[in-house]
Amino acid sequence: MSVTQISPADSFALLQKDKNSVLVDVRTFEEFSFVGTVDPTNFDGRMILAPWKLTLSMKENPNFAEDLTETLNKIFGTQAKEAKILFLCRSGARSDAAARFALTLGYSNCFNISGGFEGDLDENKKRGKMNGWKAEELPWKQS
Repeated sequence: MSVTQISPADSFALLQKDKNSVLVDVRTFEEFSFVGTVDPTNFDGRMILAPWKLTLSMKENPNFAEDLTETLNKIFGTQAKEAKILFLCRSGARSDAAARFALTLGYSNCFNISGGFEGDLDENKKRGKMNGWKAEELPWKQS
């Protein structure tokens, strides 16, 4: 099994049409606060904020597996292992690692949103304009 790469636009369409799908944002809580998050109101709020790495140390979150499993079980019950899980981070690297890890936990439909939330750096070393969720002008909000 491998992680399926999916564009932000295709992931948004999938989340809207498939009730057996969920977005898992694996960025840090600081990123959620300062950079913004996807607005999940267009897909019934099926979004989990579950940091893959911890701020400052950027060490893997030791509670990630437990938090993910518990939340997916609450949302999907006995069908959690079959749910379509779409992972998102800043640029697609952490989310790909988290999706690969989720495969080892027995989740069979793991997707990585290519370009992430902010995408790659542009020529001015800024994110959010070249690719990713924000660049594709998909719904998001800032707290």
